[in-house]
Amino acid sequence: MAILSLFKTPKRKTSRRSYLIKALDDLISKQVRERDGYHCRKCGRTPCYHHHLMTKKRLSTRWDLANGVPLCFHDHRWAHAAPEEFRQWVIGWFGKEQYEALYIKSQFRTSFKTCDLEWLLKEMRRAA
Repeated sequence: MAILSLFKTPKRKTSRRSYLIKALDDLISKQVRERDGYHCRKCGRTPCYHHHLMTKKRLSTRWDLANGVPLCFHDHRWAHAAPEEFRQWVIGWFGKEQYEALYIKSQFRTSFKTCDLEWLLKEMRRAA
């Protein structure tokens, strides 16, 4: 057993920044699902997942409540398998103007320092 412990990779500590990003992701996911009563926006099934309309890589809209939609497992897979068809469906219920405004907002380059993430988390918890 002592020899095997030599080959184990040491457990990394989670940085404060990673912790805050995970906390923000969990909070926005919960808020999106609560907003629609934990039902899939497309078919009404439960349970549901939080799907981002604009990619999570875009920090300017990553934690925007309008950027999320709750989808069941099957519709979540469909959203990833047929992105253009999903985009047309989103425009149908979301509205073209709102979708384009969200898209433009997502194009802004944004970076958050750790103190910004802490403030954002505090504000989102207060609003919830």
